[in-house]
Formats: sequence, structure tokens, C-alpha cells
Amino acid sequence: MKKNNKKGFTLVVLIAVIAILSILLVMALPQVLELFNDSRESAFITQVQSIYRAAEEQYVSDQLVPNNEKLATSYCKDEANSSTDDDLNISNDDVLYDIEFNSEGQITLIKVSDGKYSYTSTSSPVKIGDIKEADDTHSAVTCD
Repeated sequence: MKKNNKKGFTLVVLIAVIAILSILLVMALPQVLELFNDSRESAFITQVQSIYRAAEEQYVSDQLVPNNEKLATSYCKDEANSSTDDDLNISNDDVLYDIEFNSEGQITLIKVSDGKYSYTSTSSPVKIGDIKEADDTHSAVTCD
């Protein structure tokens, strides 16, 4: 009598493996997506901090001009002037901002938006709690 020695996987075993992998994928996917969202938020926080520092440096530079009165100053880039004016020379065209200083050199208002997140505060330093998810537009930033 001849022995039937077939090697390989049965259909049931393959379906079981696919089911197990699917369950693992469904369980892991939310954590992976959360990591991506956290990294986007962290990148935005870094952008806000960079804009904050650039505004402070520009303010100090503007105040060092001879015969310059110590006046309140603002730096802005919004939808209306985003293609032509960029007071702080920010390389990221998607980031819009409005930063206002008082005559003592303190920031009285900072608004930053990149379309995904927006940040508005009247104090410094940057507070993570002030970061919000923005709508599809940069409506959080408008210059006066």
C-alpha cells in the first residue's frame, strides 16, 4: 500500500493564519495612527517655537536700528499676503502667523496656523494646551 505523504498547508490553516494576522492588525492600527498624529503635533509645536524665536530676534534687530523709537511692532503673514510678504522669512509657506509686541518688547499676541493645527496665545512661552486642531483654512490667522 502506498502512503499519501502530501506536504503543505491546508486551506483551513491558511485562513486561520490570515484571521490571526487581521486581528493583530486591527489591534495595532489605532496605536500606529496615534503615533503619526503625535508626531505631526510635535512638528507643529516646533514650528511655533521657531516662529516665536524668529519674531523675538527680528524685534531685537529692528529695535537696534539707530534713531528707532521703541514702538509696538507686529509681524504677520496671512492668506492675503502669504505669497508676497513674509516678515520673518519663514521657509515653510504653509505656516501663517501674526505676532504682536508691546513697547517693552513683550509678546502680547501670537497666532500661528499650518492648516492642520492652530495656536493662539497672549502669553509666552508656548503652551501645548493652547494648540487646537484647525479647520481646512488658515482662518485663525488674520492680520490687521
